[in-house]
Amino acid sequence: MRLPVIPFGSRVLKKQKPLLKGSDVRHLQQALKRLEVFNARIDGVFGYETMQAVREFQRAYHIKQSGIVDDDEFEILKELMRCGINKWRTIQRDYRHSGYSPVPIPKQLKISWIRPIPDIIGLNCSADRLIVTTRREVLAIDLKSGERLWKSSELFPESSSTIFEGHVIVPTGSLTILGFYSGKILKTLKQDNFILPAAANKTQIYAPSSGSLYCFNQSGDMKWNYKTYGAYITSPAIGYDFVYFASYDRCIYCLDEKGILCWKTKISDIIQIPPAIWDGKVFTISCDSWVSALNPLVGEIIWRKKITDEEFMMPAFHQDFMLLANYRGEVTALSFQRAEVIWVIDLPDAPTTLPIVCPNTFFIGTESGLMAYDIKTLDAKMHLEGKKITAIVPGAMSLFAATQQELIKLSPE
Repeated sequence: MRLPVIPFGSRVLKKQKPLLKGSDVRHLQQALKRLEVFNARIDGVFGYETMQAVREFQRAYHIKQSGIVDDDEFEILKELMRCGINKWRTIQRDYRHSGYSPVPIPKQLKISWIRPIPDIIGLNCSADRLIVTTRREVLAIDLKSGERLWKSSELFPESSSTIFEGHVIVPTGSLTILGFYSGKILKTLKQDNFILPAAANKTQIYAPSSGSLYCFNQSGDMKWNYKTYGAYITSPAIGYDFVYFASYDRCIYCLDEKGILCWKTKISDIIQIPPAIWDGKVFTISCDSWVSALNPLVGEIIWRKKITDEEFMMPAFHQDFMLLANYRGEVTALSFQRAEVIWVIDLPDAPTTLPIVCPNTFFIGTESGLMAYDIKTLDAKMHLEGKKITAIVPGAMSLFAATQQELIKLSPE
């Protein structure tokens, strides 16, 4: 059926007679399907099933459950479409390493399904599937059912994979590129020893190795290699058409897409974790726990602060703060504008995953379970008690957690 082409957000969408039809209804249904609240066929017709899905969406976002899509709903849906529903391409969501998911996941969750998959070291999410990286293989799992879609065995990944334009990039010593929908090996890049997660932007892949950053095109051909004076560099972050990374030579680097140095900033200590980009700043955390915010265009340090002597993990961001967890189990909310401490809590056990922040909650895995916190009240709920959590990732309105032996889907109660 040919649908009228109607810009999304240009009219109120609701169930009426005759039924509304159009490309805007189809876009709505596609978004609701990705959120797992619409289970019918996508036909561009606003019928009963679409109305019920809208009500479920409104319930999740604490909007009056009218079944009508108006200004409030369009504002949220457009933001979700802009950010990308079910797009957690790197270890901290995007190539900016924000660690933030715009889809609300509540603190109260229940187990939907469990799949026996041991030795998981990384989880990614895109479209309708999870990419599960283990010590021996990479698998694609259907988000909703948990069904295995494909498996690529005996790769021996060194760290988490990255999703990029229909490809899965796996650091295996070499850089192994798989087809996202098939799992077939498309290319193996052996220019160096690749053991850290790659990043990608437009048509280019950026892969760190020892003290160098390699740039490849989508076909796997090397475009350039930038060498630093350090023996190690971090995985890169990408933003503003630049690539940012830190080196053991105690410098933070900014390159353009052609591999030309734009600036480098000398710091006092080594940085081992990737930079993050948020609120118009580049954030770095050194091994001696100094947190720095830099101007992304010129590299000038805007502020620099030491919070604790404990070593931090990669941060995650909320619209109001930066979340920092250290390996002792302290979690700090820090203002990203002025580096002011907003609150500090103690986890019940040592953290084992990077934090994930949603609009109203944040999650972090520990040695003894998955912790969920309400951001406003800091009330906590432990899930999967007694299990060591090795990776977590949001998908649709659910959270996926890996233990040492299992992959588990947790959905709202």
